[in-house]
Amino acid sequence: MNLGVSAWRLYGQRLGIGRYIEYMLKYWNERLAPPERVTIYGHEPLPPNYLDLSACFSSQLVRPKLTNALWENLLLPRHAKDLDVLFCPSYTLPLTYPGRIVLVIHSVDEAQARAHRWWYPYTWGQKYRMSARKADRIIVGDQPTQERVTEQYGVSKDKIDVVSLGVDEAFGPIDDETLLRATRQRYLGADRRYILFAGGLSRRRNIPTLLEAFSVVKKRARIPHSLLLLGPNRANHPINALANKLGIADSVVHSEATFTDHRDIVPVYNAADLFVLPSSSEGFSLTLVEAMACGTPAITVNRAGPGAVAHGYAYTIEEPTVEALSDAIELVLSDASLRQTLRTRELKRAESFSWRQTANQTLNVVRRVAQT
Repeated sequence: MNLGVSAWRLYGQRLGIGRYIEYMLKYWNERLAPPERVTIYGHEPLPPNYLDLSACFSSQLVRPKLTNALWENLLLPRHAKDLDVLFCPSYTLPLTYPGRIVLVIHSVDEAQARAHRWWYPYTWGQKYRMSARKADRIIVGDQPTQERVTEQYGVSKDKIDVVSLGVDEAFGPIDDETLLRATRQRYLGADRRYILFAGGLSRRRNIPTLLEAFSVVKKRARIPHSLLLLGPNRANHPINALANKLGIADSVVHSEATFTDHRDIVPVYNAADLFVLPSSSEGFSLTLVEAMACGTPAITVNRAGPGAVAHGYAYTIEEPTVEALSDAIELVLSDASLRQTLRTRELKRAESFSWRQTANQTLNVVRRVAQT
């Protein structure tokens, strides 16, 4: 099999999809052997000895560096010739590419009202639809996303494989109080208890609603906690202005969270008293599963990907409203027995998710397409 990987998401700050690609390459490395070959296409060189990949892997520089859409559609097809299959792990594919393609769709956020700006369904949403229809096979991370792909893009379920994402083996409980205290001091400037949100601060994740709910609990229950928002502010939320307006400016911390190694975030989950993901629309959430694997009590919304992963394990609410969020936060923080129950359930649930299993199942799909 001669496989190509569209890997532009590997460059810059590696968030969910960048890490997804890394895990695929890492665990494919265990299974591939000559004459199978994988070419990693990108617009920047990979570091020397990247992931200690075997001779089955090579990288090809595709230049010049353009916007991702232009790079993928104008340049990649010229370089990705003579492949058995092209693996496109980030929603879209080169629409002019003549060969076989496996496409990964992580979520269908434009199906959710107000998840993006008004023009999004008419631009990116259209490209996602065309990509889904052109692909030979589609991989999604959960059943709700499969249903949304079918409904939103008009693609038969028979064309879609559901392959759950994983959690790194490094994510687990930490009992080292010295390390946890140092983590709190590093991010909050003092040894203060905190509630954690981790991920891109996008519109669909309802950051203003979370801030308001946090302010309600601060005033009503007089909790000593800070709120740590960890991730890039993609929607340009006026966090400082909102925090000032709500009277919680001294208790809200935002960090862009640029980690050299993503496993450095493990103590951040462990040092938190609570993890909150108040998303209106989400595929399989890596940060939610990582928090659960660390045994951090989690609150999320019982819909789409988070509901499929967390309902019955974490604490789920039906709608991400200020009232529902503030009530849930107050309840979980005030009930030690509930927190222990959530911790036990979440740790057990997290055992179901393995990047090795994800990579193996994904490779099986790719091989089937390559052989057709």
